[in-house]
Amino acid sequence: MRRVAQIEVLREWLRVERSHPEVDWFPVESLDERAALDELLDRNPGAAAFVWRDAPVRWYETTLDREDFADLRVVEGPEGLRWRALSPDGTIHGAARRIADGDPGELTDETGVDVSTVVEFVEEMPDGPLVLSTREGCVPRYVADGNHRAVALALRMRSGDFSPQRAYLGVGANRVVRPLRQRLCGAVEDALDSYFGR
Repeated sequence: MRRVAQIEVLREWLRVERSHPEVDWFPVESLDERAALDELLDRNPGAAAFVWRDAPVRWYETTLDREDFADLRVVEGPEGLRWRALSPDGTIHGAARRIADGDPGELTDETGVDVSTVVEFVEEMPDGPLVLSTREGCVPRYVADGNHRAVALALRMRSGDFSPQRAYLGVGANRVVRPLRQRLCGAVEDALDSYFGR
């Protein structure tokens, strides 16, 4: 893994967004970090929310081997919503199994995921790294951006075909640590106030 600056990740993520046929062209290279994050949150708020929610995020560029890829989870979100509805166990491979065993149109209607795009990507995969998110500690790696591509790769793996995948991994701050520290600080202040009669 190689440590990279957040602006590098945001710009490349925006380049991938810009390559979608339904997305209007917009400048990427001239954007500073704040403008790039604002643009990304505007275009892809659900997937990009962790960048500000889990700040500060440390970013790494990595290549996923077969074992790393096997542990990936679909994008974080409420149970039963879109990708979570498509993957009963929350994994990329769970979504691929469901597609392999089901009807794409019915699955799209049931989950809201554009399953036909996943099937198209099995044959012709677009370029671009996956964007993964995790937090400190024993937290799974989630696909923040590139779920269609990741599930298509999992479908390819079912036939034995796999190529190592380039990815950006964002490691966010653990949201438990700060509230715990704040609660402990408050308890200490209360104890001191009681002891000194303040």
